[in-house]
Amino acid sequence: MISRTVIGRSFGGLARYLVEGHKGQDADKQAELLGSAGVRTDTVAHMVADFNLGRQLHPELGKAVWHTSLSFNPDDAARLTGEKMREIAEDYMQEMKLTGTQYAIIRHRDRPGHEHVHIIANRVADDGHTISDSNSFLRSKTALTKLIERHELTPPQGLRVEKQHPEHLEGVDKAKQEVKDALHQALATAPYRPALLAALRAEKISAQEFTNKAGVVTGISFEKDGHSFKGSAIARGYSLAGIEKQLAANQLAQQAEKARQQAAQEAAAQEQRQAAAQLAAQRQAAEQQAAQRQEAERQAAQAAKGPELPAVERKWQADYQVYAANLAQQNAPIQARNKIIDSYSTYLQKHPNEAGIAVVVQAMKGDPRTAVLKAELDRQVAARATHVKQWADSYGQQAALEKQAEGGFFGKNAASREAEEKLKFLTEKDRPLPGLLAPALLEFARAAKAADRPAPAVGFEARAYYQPEHAGLSLTEYAAKREAERQLVVRVQEPVGDSQAAGRADALQRSLTSKGATVSVSDAVDAQGNRVIELAVQYSMQQPRHELKDISVTLDWAAERKGYEVQEREADRAQRQAPGQREAQQVKSRTQGPRRDQSTGIA
Repeated sequence: MISRTVIGRSFGGLARYLVEGHKGQDADKQAELLGSAGVRTDTVAHMVADFNLGRQLHPELGKAVWHTSLSFNPDDAARLTGEKMREIAEDYMQEMKLTGTQYAIIRHRDRPGHEHVHIIANRVADDGHTISDSNSFLRSKTALTKLIERHELTPPQGLRVEKQHPEHLEGVDKAKQEVKDALHQALATAPYRPALLAALRAEKISAQEFTNKAGVVTGISFEKDGHSFKGSAIARGYSLAGIEKQLAANQLAQQAEKARQQAAQEAAAQEQRQAAAQLAAQRQAAEQQAAQRQEAERQAAQAAKGPELPAVERKWQADYQVYAANLAQQNAPIQARNKIIDSYSTYLQKHPNEAGIAVVVQAMKGDPRTAVLKAELDRQVAARATHVKQWADSYGQQAALEKQAEGGFFGKNAASREAEEKLKFLTEKDRPLPGLLAPALLEFARAAKAADRPAPAVGFEARAYYQPEHAGLSLTEYAAKREAERQLVVRVQEPVGDSQAAGRADALQRSLTSKGATVSVSDAVDAQGNRVIELAVQYSMQQPRHELKDISVTLDWAAERKGYEVQEREADRAQRQAPGQREAQQVKSRTQGPRRDQSTGIA
């Protein structure tokens, strides 16, 4: 098994190549999605959109695309099922620390004897940190050594891992590799020559066409760091004819993608209209249920005649009921969807077989939110099919092997002795695997050991696929939160012609926002052309002490400056200033020291 890793910039071109690059071939040669996390896989457009959404957690990272291909030895092809390839690829990602991020694993089988998978992953992890690609060449080599031993794979000669970054090369070799990588990246998406040349210029690569004596363009060359290369010398696909062919293919792909996007948008719009109608019905039902529940609660409260609520909770009780009703309305569709997930799980408990899975998958059809669950059920079906095949290839041959082991007319022969060896693996459970020099016997023994285990289970834990509900506050918490809220208005004047006053409102807004306050802005221009800005400032007395102190200092600063007018209730001002005043008095008492008129023992 060998690997090749490229760190790139665009998810779009790579995803379209990996998923749809072999779409026009026979069904058994098309790309196959083996596993994914964090991205939708129903269409390439959805997959690319999800990857790009994830990279927004760290938009400054230019090369956010991790692409690794894992190629297997042809000797291992017979036992490399899709499930096995997915397991190996996920183990490789664990070894390379590609965890906690979006990824997709795609199998290609376009060429006989060239079994390989592609891993496309986001270097921006789910928590926003960047997954390092430093020393990935050596780390990949170590990871491949572990995986070959762990999964009993055939090692390549010398365990060579292909170079992953041009920095491992020097001089003309480095320049040629950088040109090759840049062409590979650019030709993945560029539909026209200008786009291709712009992408190359961004990598400091220039291109020049050359002609024959008749003035006919016959080729193209590329220059990088003072080194020039013919396109055909870099790779056959980078000759002038190859580049024009790829650009034409990209144009067709873009046109097809545009048509697909239009169809997808129309389908999404239709789905949105249906969802809006469903939500309206659910909202009406939720409102009726909330009204009935409120009435029942009111009647129960009157009947119980429990202790009277504290004054602060009575003050906010009506607002809290509206808040609780809105919260219940938000959670109603989530609860309905989670009940559907429960019904799928219950159905599989009653029908734990492939037919039961088929019914559930059909019921989920068209719901992109269940893509992860569908992938798990597809994995279970594949695992059970693999187990059935392993049983058929081992224990299913037991009767025929027993007859073959009896020998022929002249007694034992090579075939009967081989049958006896195979039977030992069916009767001696702890018998060790044979060596690599007996590949047929090794394959039979592995199938027997796998078939001896129970068939993979069917079903899933419903709660693992629940959509979380929105958490709410109790009446006591809600009343305390509302009581702690404070609001005021700061009017800022920016006279026309006064350059020093320009932007003072924006600066004040940024300052208050950075200290934890919420600020909304409205402005107007008076008859003299002076700009008057009103900043509506909101904060809470429950905020951290240092935030309240900083907000208070900023407001007091504005109140003392010309051109600022702080409109605030006196009680609110006194309450927010009180902690800072106490701290100032404590500091003053610690640093002031005794006055001269106090008795210190010195005249």
